[in-house]
Amino acid sequence: MGIIIMKKTILILALVLSCVSILLSAPALNFAQLGDVKLFNGEVLENCRMGYRIMGEPNKDTSNYVIYPTWHAGTSEHVYGLIHKYNFVDTSSYCIIIIDALGNGISSSPSNSKTQGGEKFPEIRVIDMARCIKGVLDHLEIDHVHAIVGGSMGSMQGFELICEYPDLADKAVLYVSSPRNSAYDIIRRKATLNIIDMARKYDIPQEEYMRSVRLIQSINAKSPEFYSREMSHTEAADFIAQFDNYSPGIYPADNFYCQTKALSTHDISWRDDYDIAKTAKRIKTDVFIIVNKQDHTVSPWEALDFAKMIKAKTLVLDNNRGHLGISYEIERVCKAMDRFLKK
Repeated sequence: MGIIIMKKTILILALVLSCVSILLSAPALNFAQLGDVKLFNGEVLENCRMGYRIMGEPNKDTSNYVIYPTWHAGTSEHVYGLIHKYNFVDTSSYCIIIIDALGNGISSSPSNSKTQGGEKFPEIRVIDMARCIKGVLDHLEIDHVHAIVGGSMGSMQGFELICEYPDLADKAVLYVSSPRNSAYDIIRRKATLNIIDMARKYDIPQEEYMRSVRLIQSINAKSPEFYSREMSHTEAADFIAQFDNYSPGIYPADNFYCQTKALSTHDISWRDDYDIAKTAKRIKTDVFIIVNKQDHTVSPWEALDFAKMIKAKTLVLDNNRGHLGISYEIERVCKAMDRFLKK
């Protein structure tokens, strides 16, 4: 028994040291100060700042820029970890600008705003995130990029970017993505937001209600088949127990609510009176859409329907890891992405 415990301890220590090594070597975090930004709803986001990191070097004609917006609850450091571990985007070929999304605790968020903190933070939409990404590019004096790469909420920012700025990028790789919410997505996100609204109403501490919110999020990250067929009852109890201790860090409940509320209204067809076929005609970018049929966090069907409208290349996975299914087939996905970006 002692040997087994020692082996487990050594393994955990190795994993921790590996993670620390990755984070310590992450490129520097920079900030673009965008000033006061007018939002989609007419409100003003005061003293907006956007975080970003740069991996790789621009080539002589600066034609190799790739922008990579962060996913829901993710940071540029997290994206760096993915790229570093799997060479998810080839850093020897591209200069990658990883941009922290509004609300993630690095860029302007309820948790770090000096004048609009907490629930005073204005309501944002995905289009606001996209416009602030353009603000970062303007700050860097970049008017064109080779590609946009993004997953989950990052891909939604990508969809908004290629609609709002049709000449910005030659290519876009949008994975576990959607151009707009399906009915399922709308219902699920509303249920999550309702929990937080009710908790706020009765002044319940975030440490209490975020346990349930995070558990719901994690359940939806993989498919019902995964939990039913690959997890024992004992493992299920352990899975639940891991959410008993909540440490908000840079991503407290207000940030979660801010980004989730933005996702709940996501629909790129807003610019065409919600006629998605009209919006499809705006797309000039060569698009590669990657989805998982068993995704229960971002329904894949809207993306697949839109792919037909814009004649996008698609890769359809079908594994029970759901929204996390990309990493389950990472080698296949990386090869397909690399071919698309380099063709």
